[in-house]
Amino acid sequence: MSDLITFTHQIAMSLHRVGLAGAAVDRGTYAALSKQWTQEAAMLHDKLMKQALKAGMTQFSATMDEHAREMIYDRLKYPVLVKTRKDNLPAIDKPTLKRLLKEHGDSPFINDFIAFNAVDKLLSTWIGKADRKKNARKSVGELIEPIPGRKDLGLLHCWVIPLKARTGRRASGGVEEDDPEGRNMQNWHPKARKMIVSRWKKGKVAVADFSKLEMVIMGWRAKDEKLLDYFLNGKGYIGIAKEFWGQDVEDGSSLYKATKIIVLGLNYNMKAWKLANDLWYRNDFKFSEDWDEHVKRTVQERKRYLRMFPGLARYIRERIYEVEDTQKVVSPSGRVRHLPHHGRDSEGFWHVENAAVNQPIQSCASDITGSAIVDYEEALLKEHKLSYADWHLALLEKPWDLPCSPVFNEVHDELDADMHPSTGKRDLEIMRDCMENVRSFRRLVPDWDIKLKMDIQTVPTWGDAK
Repeated sequence: MSDLITFTHQIAMSLHRVGLAGAAVDRGTYAALSKQWTQEAAMLHDKLMKQALKAGMTQFSATMDEHAREMIYDRLKYPVLVKTRKDNLPAIDKPTLKRLLKEHGDSPFINDFIAFNAVDKLLSTWIGKADRKKNARKSVGELIEPIPGRKDLGLLHCWVIPLKARTGRRASGGVEEDDPEGRNMQNWHPKARKMIVSRWKKGKVAVADFSKLEMVIMGWRAKDEKLLDYFLNGKGYIGIAKEFWGQDVEDGSSLYKATKIIVLGLNYNMKAWKLANDLWYRNDFKFSEDWDEHVKRTVQERKRYLRMFPGLARYIRERIYEVEDTQKVVSPSGRVRHLPHHGRDSEGFWHVENAAVNQPIQSCASDITGSAIVDYEEALLKEHKLSYADWHLALLEKPWDLPCSPVFNEVHDELDADMHPSTGKRDLEIMRDCMENVRSFRRLVPDWDIKLKMDIQTVPTWGDAK
C-alpha cells in the first residue's frame, strides 16, 4: 500500500507541474475564431428568430429553453419522445432532436437550433465572458495570461485534478483546490485546439497517444489472449469486425461503427436493451426494421460476441461476484472503489455491476498514463542534468522560457508536449520510451509484461493532429 501511496503522490506532483507549464495560445488564431464564432452565432440566431416569429411566437431567444420547447413541440407539433429527469419537461438535447429529425421528418428550425447550440457553446466556453453569478466560471479566453515580450502569444494553464472521477480516471477544469474558475482542458473541441501552439518560434507540439489502451488492458486483465492480440498486434476493430460479421469491413463504415459500439459496450457489460438502443439511434444500425425483432437479435449477437472472447465473459462474471460478495472492487494497482448495495435483486444493481467491470480498467489506464508522465519527467531531468527543484522553479518563474520540452496537458490516454527546438528530438525519444515501458507502473504491478504501442505526431498546432 505504501508503494501505491508514493506513486499516487508522484502523479499528483507531476500533474501539478504540467499545470504550471501551461499551453501557449496563439492570440491571432484566438481572435479569428472569436470573430468567426460570433458571426455564426448571430446569423443562426437571426434565422431562428425569423422562423419563430413566422410560426406565431411574439418573442424568441435561442438561449431560453422554454422558447425552444414552445417552438418545437407547440408550434411545429413534434411529439415528445423524452422528458428531462430534473423537471420532467420535453427534452431539447442534441440526441433527442436528432432522433426527432430521423423519425418524424426534417425541420430547418431544428437543424439551425442544433447548429446554434454548437457554436454558442464554443463562444461561451472559449470566448465569451461569464456572467458574474456566484461560482460562475470564466471563459478560456479570460484565463489566458500574458507572456512578457510576446504580443502574439498567451499562456493557458491546464490543471488536471488527480483521482477526481469515480472511475479512477482523472478530470480537469479547476486550478489548485479545484477552483471553479478553471475550465476543462481534456475535452477541447477540435476547432479550438487550433489556437494551441509552441511557445518557441521554431518549436512543435507533440501529441502522443496510447493505441487502444483500454482494450489492451481489458485483454490483459481478462487473460483473453485473443482479445489482447487483436488490439496489441492485430487489426483491432477491423479484425474483430471481419470475424464477427464474416466479411471485410471498411474503417468509418456503418458496420465498422456498429462494431465499435458492440465492442466498447460489451467489454463493459452493456445490457442488450441499451446496446439495441445505441445501435438503432446512435448509428442507425438495425438487425431488423421491427424494434422487437431488433432487440431479440441484439440479445443473440451479444451472447455470440461474448462467446468469441471467453476470457472477457469470465472477467465480467468475476467482477460481479466480487462486488456482490465484498461490496467493492479492486484495480490491478490496488485502488479500491467501494460499491455498497442491497443485493443482486436490489434496484440499481445493474449500475453496481457495470461500475465493478469498468473501474479496474479505467483506473489502470489512468495509472499507466500517470506513470508515463512521472517517468518522462524523471528521465527528462536526468538527461538535461536538472534537479526537481530547478525544474519546479523554472516552471514557476519563466514557464515561457524553459530549458527542455514540458508536458502541458493530459487528455485521457494522450500526452501533449511543447517540443523545445533544441532538445525536442531527444525529448521525444525519451517520451516514447517512457510510454512504451511505463516503468513506475511495472514496479507497482509486476504482472504487467506488455510493451505498449502509441502514435506520436509533431504538428504546428494542437489542432493539426489527426
